[in-house]
Amino acid sequence: MKKIEINGNSFSNLSEFYDEVERKFTKGLTWKIGRNLNAFNDVLRGGFGLHNYEEQIELCWSNSEKSKLDLGINETIEDLEQVLQNCHPTNREDVKKELELAKNGKGEMLFELIVEIIKEHEHIKFEMK
Repeated sequence: MKKIEINGNSFSNLSEFYDEVERKFTKGLTWKIGRNLNAFNDVLRGGFGLHNYEEQIELCWSNSEKSKLDLGINETIEDLEQVLQNCHPTNREDVKKELELAKNGKGEMLFELIVEIIKEHEHIKFEMK
């Protein structure tokens, strides 16, 4: 079983998180992965050079407490503001609601969303340190 480590000391914002994911989960690609949670979910499934589609892997997120802070309220607000600018008009009201919740310190933060996505994959044995 392949072991992959995401190190929270290797990034401090969402853009750098996606860089870390690309470094750790892909191999031999001639293009960059998407910089959004849907693309992250696809990369976890496999088939991007490091592990095959839904191949069993172990994923360890070291320094996850740092990542929880880095991908917390401020980064969540920034991400939602960007999503709001680029989303389909039919999604704007939902994104505005999520953004308002985040600005009030409520709702799911990026770190929580990312962990949730990872845990949805049955082929991934996940550990945070």
